[in-house]
Amino acid sequence: MTWHGFINLLKPPGLSSHAVVNRVRRILGTRAVGHAGTLDPAASGVLPLAVGKATRLLEYVVAQEKIYVGEATFGVATDTLDQAGQIVWQADVPPQITAAALESVLQSMVGPLEQTPPAYSAIKHRGRPLYEYARAGETVAVRSRKVFIYSLTQRDFKPEPWPQLLFWVRCSKGTYVRSLVQEMGQRLGTQATLTFLLREQVGDFSVQSALTLEELGQLAAEGNVADFLLPPAIALREWPHLSLDLVLARRFLQGQRIRLNAGREGQEVAVFWGQHLLGIGRFDQGILAPRKVLAKWEELRQNDNHQSV
Repeated sequence: MTWHGFINLLKPPGLSSHAVVNRVRRILGTRAVGHAGTLDPAASGVLPLAVGKATRLLEYVVAQEKIYVGEATFGVATDTLDQAGQIVWQADVPPQITAAALESVLQSMVGPLEQTPPAYSAIKHRGRPLYEYARAGETVAVRSRKVFIYSLTQRDFKPEPWPQLLFWVRCSKGTYVRSLVQEMGQRLGTQATLTFLLREQVGDFSVQSALTLEELGQLAAEGNVADFLLPPAIALREWPHLSLDLVLARRFLQGQRIRLNAGREGQEVAVFWGQHLLGIGRFDQGILAPRKVLAKWEELRQNDNHQSV
């Protein structure tokens, strides 16, 4: 069977995102599986997966906002910035942090933020992930990046014995929550490490409807595709949609530019024939140019009740 679409998967703690992808490849019997944004092995939560042609839309899911619930422990630091690492510093006595001071720091971090990715991360430098350099004891200069924190709020705060904060954050792509926690500690005059992380949401993919690996395996074995495979168009749900008739759909799929009295200059749109996603187009001087074609003409003909054109 050929699979095309997205899977809203619940990643368990203890597995890397790559390991999850490999398991799903075995479950579905295909290599064409990719994920939309790495979750660290110790973290759990939503891991959107793309299968088949939907892998060409992963970049649009990765670009969507994320929501996390995390726990920060103050007065301790690890080399990985989370509980999976080795402790490299610990205060002699627990730091004294008030709820008011903490709230002030959290609010100061909302908005644009300059962030340096952790040394132990999957970002590549000269073809190698940063964590390989870190494990080898090599120091690599990493460029900071701009991220955006839309909301950062307290869920629960325990000042004793070691201050711990349960927080909720809505952020842009590229945000490292581990680095966010490190920044919290520094702004409070101490150090901090991430001791729990759950990704609640990525765009339209939420933890409430996510499937475990076991559930996915059972549904796939039973052939209940509709119960786990979401249509590729979910990645473009917030995009402007443009519907073409069958004649224009054929031209679009053949890579032809189409003059249309629609769309604004430079606008990208999700192009459909009926409910069938054809791909992504871009308007240039009143002409729709195919930017990414996802369907084939033969697929449309099979779904059409009319004569071929």
